[in-house]
Amino acid sequence: GFSLLIGLRGSSELGHHTVFFPKDYDAEFDSIFEKRRPVEDPAIYICNPNDSKMKRAGVDESWSVLINAPRHQPKDGFNWDEKSSKEYSQHIINLMEAKGLDIRSRVEVLEYRSPADLERNVNAPGGSIYGTSSNGARSAFWRARNRSKIKNLFLVGGSTHPGGGLPLVGISAEIVAEAVEENLEQ
Repeated sequence: GFSLLIGLRGSSELGHHTVFFPKDYDAEFDSIFEKRRPVEDPAIYICNPNDSKMKRAGVDESWSVLINAPRHQPKDGFNWDEKSSKEYSQHIINLMEAKGLDIRSRVEVLEYRSPADLERNVNAPGGSIYGTSSNGARSAFWRARNRSKIKNLFLVGGSTHPGGGLPLVGISAEIVAEAVEENLEQ
C-alpha cells in the first residue's frame, strides 16, 4: 500500500472514515497486478480521527490516507524510489483536491510511505501491508503456524495464522500470548 500522513489546519468536516471510489474499480486491480504500475485513478481511503490523542500537535486534523499500490519490485515490477514516491504523493493530493478537498492551502505536515519504505523499515516483502499474499484456494491454509519448531519461539503478525489486517493480527497476538502462558506453566 501507499499512504499519506497529512496534518491540516482548520476543519474539513470529513467523517472519521471516507472512501472515494474510482470510476473503473476493475482498472485499479489491473494496474496493480497485471501492469504492476501505480493506479492513475485509485480508491482513496481517508481516516480522519476526532480523538485529540490521534492528532499531531499543532494541527486540527490528522489524516491517514491509504491507496492500493503495486509491490516494490525494482527488477521486474515497479520501483518505488524517492522520485516516483514523491510524484505519486502529489498525484494523490491532486485527485483529492479534484474531489473538492482543500489540502494544499491547509497543510502543515505531509509525509508519505511507499511500499519500498514498508519493505525497508518493517521488513515487509515488497511493502505488503497485510502480510504474505493469500491469493488462491489453499494459500490461507499455508500461513506460518504461531508455534515454531524451535522451543520457545513463537510467530505473530499478518503473515502468520490467522492472517493479515489489524483484527487478525490481534487474534494472532492473543494466540501467542496464550501459548507463552502455557509454556510458562509447564
